[in-house]
Amino acid sequence: MSREGWKDFLHAAERSPAIQRELNACRETKDVIEVGNRLGFALCLDDLNRDAQAEAISKWFEQSTIH
Repeated sequence: MSREGWKDFLHAAERSPAIQRELNACRETKDVIEVGNRLGFALCLDDLNRDAQAEAISKWFEQSTIH
């Protein structure tokens, strides 16, 4: 579910100048995660690190559908 948390957080950040200002002040990824968690988003570093793998698996399943 945290992958959805990242997606939701990025969506909110794109639309909120206040969140953007907070993110600009972040020096490390852990700072970004802290901002998101404080704002109620389910974020963790493992999900961010595994996102590329999850995306590849999802694409494989989409392309491998039996018709």
